[in-house]
Amino acid sequence: MPALRQQRMERFLQLMRPAQGAAILDVGGLPALNGVPGFWQGYVDAFEITLLNLPGSFDRYSKAELAPYRLIEADACKCVTLSKRYDVVFSNSVVEHVGSSRRQERFASFIRSAAESFWVQTPSPFFPVEAHCDVPFWWSIPIQLRKKWIMSWRRSGEHFLANQMASTRPIGEKQLRQLLPNCTILTEHFLGFPKSLIAYGR
Repeated sequence: MPALRQQRMERFLQLMRPAQGAAILDVGGLPALNGVPGFWQGYVDAFEITLLNLPGSFDRYSKAELAPYRLIEADACKCVTLSKRYDVVFSNSVVEHVGSSRRQERFASFIRSAAESFWVQTPSPFFPVEAHCDVPFWWSIPIQLRKKWIMSWRRSGEHFLANQMASTRPIGEKQLRQLLPNCTILTEHFLGFPKSLIAYGR
């Protein structure tokens, strides 16, 4: 994962070309996740990074881990606007987790309103292994079987995974274009398969 994230960051810098000192809002961003360094480690001196995440999301991090960032605790789907407009809005693997199609629309509307430029990544539903639960061809499994699988995770105590998969709504290229009109779509491949979709606009 760190190598793939580094490749994605290199593409971001190449395509978006944020200026030195650019104000970047990372919607759904965290300093690190499950021991994997966040996207901005190594770039906090180059840009002014603000992390926006749900209330309580930063509680498990130390002051030292949070020190390089500005923090906003809020639900992006409920944010009408922010007091500050950013140079770039960045979001990685978040839009598929916000809930209903209506909440996805609100999320995308917030992304468009917060900055002139945006970069929104989401896992491809056509990758053979589902990115969050590692089950092969998860989105091809009938919904009733998926519900039983989720219930089995809950019974075994894997509540985070069960809740995550119950609320995940995969997004394909067509829907991504509807959410973010006039965007450019970049498809990341791994072993020849589409792994992620990135919608960006400048």
